[in-house]
Amino acid sequence: MTKRKKEDGFNVSFLDVMACGLGAVLMILILVKFNANTNIPSDEIERLKEELAATQNEQNQVQKSIDEVNEKVAMETATLEELQRRIEQLKIEQDASRRALNDKMAVVANLENSVAAAAPKTANDAITLSGGGEENYLLGLKVEGKHIGFLIDKSASMTEEKLIDVIKRKISAPAVRKASPKWQRTVRIAKWLLARLPKDAKVSMVAFSDTAATLGSRATYSAKFSQTAQTLASEIDKLTPENGTNLQLGLKQITSAMPQMTDLYIVTDGLPTLGEQAKTLKGFTQCRSFFGSAKTISGECRMALFNHTLKTTAPRGVRVNVILLPLEGESQASSAYWQWASATGGMMISPARTWP
Repeated sequence: MTKRKKEDGFNVSFLDVMACGLGAVLMILILVKFNANTNIPSDEIERLKEELAATQNEQNQVQKSIDEVNEKVAMETATLEELQRRIEQLKIEQDASRRALNDKMAVVANLENSVAAAAPKTANDAITLSGGGEENYLLGLKVEGKHIGFLIDKSASMTEEKLIDVIKRKISAPAVRKASPKWQRTVRIAKWLLARLPKDAKVSMVAFSDTAATLGSRATYSAKFSQTAQTLASEIDKLTPENGTNLQLGLKQITSAMPQMTDLYIVTDGLPTLGEQAKTLKGFTQCRSFFGSAKTISGECRMALFNHTLKTTAPRGVRVNVILLPLEGESQASSAYWQWASATGGMMISPARTWP
């Protein structure tokens, strides 16, 4: 009896414990569910949304910047490639130009060698000249002949190329006229001709303006003597350009000094302005300057006087070569002298200002 009561008490206590445990579990479940259903404040959600939107926008901006940088890099890469291609093309063109230039320089060098071989040697010139020497385009002008006459124009116009400057020089001192560039060039040309005289030639030199005179103490000289060129060169240095141009007197004087003349070299700058007072001029009544009644002379009258001079005074059977220097207003001189020289088998040249 006593033993059965003890077993019933033990069973009741265990059930109580289980009930308490179950109640505790239920309480925990209730609390967890309550916390799960608790709402997050709306302002916190909005803040999070704004931060998310800002982050998304920042990401978009960064991506846009990356795209722009990539685009610029692509453009610069294309430009660099184009520049490299252009540089390569220019290098090819430069090489082609260099080869073409070298070819042309070789041709020029060959021509210069040919010209040097054909040109007269200046080492044995009787006199020494300063300046550019014998230009290539003057190779056709040679001093040749057995009896050679030189006719040097020393009129006032041989000082300048422009008429207004000629007038200024005319009233200047003799030393100033002699120092003028054009006259100094005339002196160099005359010496250039002397330096190339054939050794077996006879030579006579006449200077003319409104008068004419043979240079030197004798009418003719022998070119085989080295002193001949020096003597005539010193006589040229004494000349002073002045007054008008009487080609007729010059031709008469050179013909008188050398009757057997075969070749004539004339250095002048234009048509004559003066002529001898002869009956044959009376037909030119329109040219009053022929008779001293006018101080100027027209181009037509100068041409008429030139033709009259050739008809009455030009030496026959003589080859004439003319070196024509520039003068303002002498449009007919080149043609007139060229026709005269060509008719005699000679030549007329109007060299560059840098010669000789």
